[in-house]
Amino acid sequence: MLGLLELRAFFSPASEQHALQAAARGGGSMQAGFGTRRGNAAETWRRKVARRLIAAEEKLCLRLSRELHDDLGQMLASVALELHTIRMESQDMDQRLTRAAMLVDQLSAKVHDAAWSLRPADLDHAGLRASVEDLATMLCSQLDIPCDMDLAALSYILIPESALTVYRVAQEALTNIGKHARPSRVSVTAHVHDHRLRLTIEDDGLGFDGHVAPGSHHLGLAGVRERLASIGGELSIETAKGKGTTIYADVPLMD
Repeated sequence: MLGLLELRAFFSPASEQHALQAAARGGGSMQAGFGTRRGNAAETWRRKVARRLIAAEEKLCLRLSRELHDDLGQMLASVALELHTIRMESQDMDQRLTRAAMLVDQLSAKVHDAAWSLRPADLDHAGLRASVEDLATMLCSQLDIPCDMDLAALSYILIPESALTVYRVAQEALTNIGKHARPSRVSVTAHVHDHRLRLTIEDDGLGFDGHVAPGSHHLGLAGVRERLASIGGELSIETAKGKGTTIYADVPLMD
């Protein structure tokens, strides 16, 4: 597999133009349908490279997640245990050791959260349905709002790449709701129709103007749109200021 930097270079516009020129030289005559064929070939090529880039990034995230959890996480746990033990045995340094132990505990929690966001372990062990349910339950618990869920369709067997993509869509959408939407309720549902899985995430929050270029806090949606496109999926958004937001993520199923 290509390295991450190599893949980014391979995915550059210059590389794409070079590939198209090579295709044109090999095509011979300029028939009427050549432009369409070239466009289809370019799109196929772009999706293939995008999938390789995403796979490389996820592989890196998996490695970093394991290192954070297995190495740094265990070391922090050992340090915290030592500090708690010393604090119990030494009354003179109790206040300072209590503060040190609290800081280590906070750092351990941050390391755990970072490892989980890089690559959710539950996705591999508990499956897609349980992982998305956990995301939605956590958000609604933090916001103290009701959450309607119907995610039985996520029990459908997806290839790992598709399952991870659906998870990332849910993660990004729910994170945006928590940061920006201020909703009074959230709905997360999934259904299968015409050999496609549709994940729908809806809130009744602030919404935004869908006709203008996305702000910095919407750039993550552009990323999941590209991720979906790389597997033949599609992202669509219905929103308006003060009218809430509904996100639809469609993913093709295996035959």
